[in-house]
Amino acid sequence: MPNRLIELAIEALESKKAAIDAEIAQLRVELRPARSRRPARARRVGKKSRISAAGRKALSERMTARWAEWREERAKTAARKPARRAKTKPKRRAKPAEGKKS
Repeated sequence: MPNRLIELAIEALESKKAAIDAEIAQLRVELRPARSRRPARARRVGKKSRISAAGRKALSERMTARWAEWREERAKTAARKPARRAKTKPKRRAKPAEGKKS
């Protein structure tokens, strides 16, 4: 008789397991990213330029002039100041070994 009870318990647990497995499978389907269910949109090949060619050229000329001015200023200040060596830490010299006192 106890064997029959164990068999019935196993059958009940297996049926619950099957129901739980079905629920897990359904949840996994719902968990998948939404983009896999929707059709993919066409991707843009390149970014659209927001500045015209004339605007780009004008900006390039302004920046070239700005950097040229910066280089001139830098050359003037560099001509006034002598070049310096980088500061380095003095190297430690090994102390001469003295005889041990006993």
